[in-house]
Amino acid sequence: MNFRSWRFYIRNGFQNILRNRVMTLASVTAIMVALFVLGLILVVVANLDVMVEGMESRMEITIYLKDGTTYDQRIIVENNIKSWDEVYEIVFISKDEALAKWKKELGDKGKLLEGYSGENNPLPDSFIIKIQKPEYVETVVERISAMPAVEEINYSTQVAEFIGWFARGVRIFGSLIVVVLAVVRVVVISNTIRLTVYSRRKEINIMKYIGATDWFIRWPFIIEGIVLGIIGALLSTGLVAGVYKLLIDRSGYINVQWGYLGIFKLLPIGEVMLPILAISLVVGACVGVMASTISIRKHLKV
Repeated sequence: MNFRSWRFYIRNGFQNILRNRVMTLASVTAIMVALFVLGLILVVVANLDVMVEGMESRMEITIYLKDGTTYDQRIIVENNIKSWDEVYEIVFISKDEALAKWKKELGDKGKLLEGYSGENNPLPDSFIIKIQKPEYVETVVERISAMPAVEEINYSTQVAEFIGWFARGVRIFGSLIVVVLAVVRVVVISNTIRLTVYSRRKEINIMKYIGATDWFIRWPFIIEGIVLGIIGALLSTGLVAGVYKLLIDRSGYINVQWGYLGIFKLLPIGEVMLPILAISLVVGACVGVMASTISIRKHLKV
């Protein structure tokens, strides 16, 4: 197929869009609404996934070292734990740092601890260990328990189990919702483009009777489907971006008024909207091609 033929098909496809303004508007609107709903769900799922990751990254284990543990023994424990894949951060807190933190938390009553500094400090040296995922907690605890220098391990089994359960539930539920909505939107967009083709079935029949080949008739409709899908995708992404920008602005106001919760921070608009734009363009264009090709097939059988 030469360049002149492609130019004719593309020009004819755009002419069909402009000539059938009512059906074009209806098709673009239906595609836009369908992809808008899908885009909103993708935004929600993306932010929920980040929130879950934030919760997982806050899964901590605190270990207390035995009194009299030497510097070399502490370094051995620290290096050993650092080498584990399940651990992404380990922080050492000396007994002096722990005492200072305790005094600060007590506020004015911190003066009661003045006599416990130096050798009288009853607090042990400790490590705060951050785990990659909640399901790794039991494995890490089991390994730490075998270390001679460790006196006590402090963590919440219930919290670890809940975070793990919640993370899996959110991801499974989010994936199912996206898949179901994607299928529904494909059906809606496909049916809309089929109606556009059906409204011009007489035009197709006339072209067929005067000797036009199937692909001569088919290509302008395919190009038209691609263009309608892309226009709907761009409009829907613009609407989703507007709604998401409003949510970001409102979340900033809530943070100022009620305080800030890091795990509920919304993702930057650019980081969210670029993938959604790509998904919307691919879905819109591909469905436009498939719907146009399938819909026109039966009208070509004359």
